[in-house]
Amino acid sequence: MFARILVPLDGSPLAEAILPEVVDLARLHGAEVLLLRVALVHALPSVDQTEAQVRAVEEAEGYLAEIERRLAAQGLPVRGAVRYGRAVEEILDHAQWQRADLIAMSTHGRSGIQRFMLGSVAEAVVRAAPVPVLLLRGRTLAVRQEAAEARPCPAELAAPAIHHILCPVDFSECSDRAMEYAGALAQRFGADLTVLHVVYDPLDVTGSHIPHPPLEQLREEMVREAEHTLHDRVDRTLHFLPRAKIAVVAGSPFRQIIHYAREHHMDLIVMGTQGLRGLDRLIMGSTAERVVRTAPCPVVSIRAAA
Repeated sequence: MFARILVPLDGSPLAEAILPEVVDLARLHGAEVLLLRVALVHALPSVDQTEAQVRAVEEAEGYLAEIERRLAAQGLPVRGAVRYGRAVEEILDHAQWQRADLIAMSTHGRSGIQRFMLGSVAEAVVRAAPVPVLLLRGRTLAVRQEAAEARPCPAELAAPAIHHILCPVDFSECSDRAMEYAGALAQRFGADLTVLHVVYDPLDVTGSHIPHPPLEQLREEMVREAEHTLHDRVDRTLHFLPRAKIAVVAGSPFRQIIHYAREHHMDLIVMGTQGLRGLDRLIMGSTAERVVRTAPCPVVSIRAAA
C-alpha cells in the first residue's frame, strides 16, 4: 500500500516525533523512508547570501545523515535529501518527484488568530498533496512521548500499536476513497474499523433548546436514513472487511468526530478533505483541518481528486 513514505523534517523535536509512526508504517508495508529537509536562509543584507545558503545546506545534510543512521540501524531502507526553497512548494514537488505514497509530518495544531497569521505548513500540504497525509498535532505528540518514556525501547521509535481506526464519511466520493484506505490499513494492522457519519442536528440548526417533537422526529428519521445509506456503502466498499462497524450520530461534524474518537479510544483517524482554498476555506472552514488541530490521535487526510 505504501512503498515510499516522505517525512519532511525541520530540525525540531516536534518534527522528529512523527518518526515512531513512520517506523511502524514502514515496517508494516516494507516501505522506504524518504527524509526531506528544506533549507531557506533569511540573511541580513550585510551577510553573503551564497555563503549563508551553502552553510544552511551543509547543516541540513549533517542533520539528515544522523536521522538516516538512526533509522537504518532499525533495518529500514532510508534516503535523505536537502532542498532549498519554500517549505510547502518543496515538500509537494519532492513528493511528486520521488513518487511518494504517503507524506507523514507533525503540526503545531495552532488555532485562532495565531494560525491565521502564521499559517501552517502541514495544513497547506494537506490542501494540495496528491497523496494521503499522516498528521499528528503537537499536543498529542507530547502526551505520547511521555507515555513512551516508560517503555524499554527508545522513545523516538516507540510507536503505539494501531488497534482501533475511525473513518468519518459524508457520502462524498472523497470519503469513499478514505474508507477504502481505512479498510486497507485496518486489514494490514489487524485493527477494528468504525465508519462514522454525522448528520446535522435540526435542533442545533434552529438554535432551539425547547423540546420540539416534529424536529426530534426529523432527527430520528435522518439518523435512520443515514444508517441505511451507510450500511450500503460499507457493504459495497469494505466487502473484504466483514468486521467493519458503522455509527451515526447527530451534531456538529468535527465536534462529534473528536468526541467519538476520544470516547472510544481511537488510535487513528482516516478521513477525506475537499482541499478548499482561499475565501471558501475561510468562510466554510475544513472539517479535516479542524479535526487535525484537536484530534487525540494521528490523522490520515486524503484530498479529493483534482
